This record gives sequence, structure tokens and C-alpha cells, in this order.
Amino acid sequence: MGVALARLWAAAALVTSGALMYAASWQRWAHDCPWGHDPDSLACNRAQDHLYDFVLPTDPWVPIGTAAQLAGVSLVVGALALPGLAVAMRPGRRPGPVTVLAVVVAVLAAVDVGVATWRSGHEGVVVPPVTDDLALSLWLLAPFGLLLWLGISVWIGEQARVRAGLAMALLLLGSPLIAFFSYAIGPFDAAPWWEATMGVFTAAGGLCVLLAGLRRPARRTSPIGAVATASRPGS
Repeated sequence: MGVALARLWAAAALVTSGALMYAASWQRWAHDCPWGHDPDSLACNRAQDHLYDFVLPTDPWVPIGTAAQLAGVSLVVGALALPGLAVAMRPGRRPGPVTVLAVVVAVLAAVDVGVATWRSGHEGVVVPPVTDDLALSLWLLAPFGLLLWLGISVWIGEQARVRAGLAMALLLLGSPLIAFFSYAIGPFDAAPWWEATMGVFTAAGGLCVLLAGLRRPARRTSPIGAVATASRPGS
């Protein structure tokens, strides 16, 4: 896979994943906790109950619309971005065995959780991942570790760019591990719109991945400037 194609694939998948997660969050919060309204209302407090969590559903659970299906597809699409991201963020260098292993584990865990989430929404009851609690642990740790490693590689490598570093920072903020232990925690149970926040970070990171591949055009020296430079003493 070429670097340009890998970058385009990763960016498109991340933006799509973020948009789907935002749409899923909208179904949960838009009616009872609309933007700009009182978050302490009785309806909003009720919506914050973990009973309505759809990333990842656990018993007891009450599904809301197609939020779980959208979130499940979002997680699977986001997982499919990781191989392209590993190539795009390390241009000119083949992913080593540790990176490849991290990608494989992160993709499999995220797909397992995503499919379980989609099936839960589709069937209306909680469907656990194939690997049960192991999938949840790996889903929290493996993508975060991979993104952190790629972010470090961006900053210490010869190809370091601010936009690439910003992309990795945004993707880390949108990772489940960061979300679950920070902005997902609300005053009652779940923070309103936290899944949307995760989606926005992911989509913004995808856009930065795409922008990181754009280079400024090289400055052209005009013939007059070249002659003037050549005519200077000592040139």
C-alpha cells in the first residue's frame, strides 16, 4: 500500500467513523439534552443513566433507536483505518513486527467490540464480544498503545510535522481509554454528548491525517533573481 493511498484510506475511514459516532450520540441526547438547554433537567438526568450506554452495551440495557448499530459500524470502520494509519504516519519506513502485532491486536479487538455492539442494537439485547472481557481490555489498551507509539514516531522521526503530531494527539483524545476516564464521566452517570465528543476528536484527527500529507510548493527563483544572485561579489 502506497503512503498516499494509505493516508487517504485512513483519513476517510476516521472521518466516517467519527461522523457515525456523532450520529449515534445524537439519537441518545438530542431529545432530552439538546445543546444550549439545562443539563440538570429531569429528562437529561434520566438520559445520563448507564442503562442507555451503547458503547459497549452491558446488562441491564435499554436500546435507543439505532444508536448501537451506528456505534458498532463506527468502531469497525475506525478499526479498518489503523493499518493505513500505521503506514501513513511512518513514511519511508516499513512497520516493524511490534507495530504489525499492535495493529493486528487493535483491529481484531475493535472489530470484535464493534460487531458485538452492532448485534446488540440489531437484536435488542446485549450480545457480548466473542472474546468477552479480553476484547474489552484489548480494545481499551491496544489502539491507545498503537496511537501513542505512532505519535512518538512522528515527533522523533525525520518526517516529523506539526500537523501529523496534531493528528495523533486528536486521535488519542478520541480513543476509548481516554474517553472512558475523562470526558465520558458525567455528574450523574454518563456525561451528555460524550460519544459525540469522541466522534469529533476522531473525525478531526482524520482530517489532520489528510492535511499532514500536503506539502507547501517549493519557491521558484525568477531568472532576474538568479542573475542578481550570480552577479554578487563572492558568488
